[in-house]
Amino acid sequence: MIARSRTTHAAGTALTAHGTATLVADPLPQRASRMADRGFAPGVPHAVLVPLLEVVSGTLLPRTGLVGAAAAAAATALGAVRVGADIEDRTVTTGTAAAAGLTVAGLSAGVRATRGRSRAGLLAVIATVVVFELVRRRRVLRTR
Repeated sequence: MIARSRTTHAAGTALTAHGTATLVADPLPQRASRMADRGFAPGVPHAVLVPLLEVVSGTLLPRTGLVGAAAAAAATALGAVRVGADIEDRTVTTGTAAAAGLTVAGLSAGVRATRGRSRAGLLAVIATVVVFELVRRRRVLRTR
């Protein structure tokens, strides 16, 4: 249990650092343009909200209960959407591997933060969010 908790804490710290660095170092117009080009439109809300979600979920990822479960769901969805988009675009990089690791860490934290039926519900919510975001992204790319 200690190793899993340390792994979750490390993943949360890395996610928080990534979100913070993205907000500070990457100019908003360029980030928004890249996200819109990848199908995450509108670009500006995604370019602002995704890094903020990374910071918040990374900070709360090691917690248990409802807050930990929500953070785990957000982290898992962020990682899974990135992996799915990279595979679909055939742009798999080391960032994709990091996103896959985040997905696993998020699932692990979700399992740790929940029990029984709530665990099944959490997994259903995560799957729904990931599928929705990838399908919406595909539709945006088709209309261009």
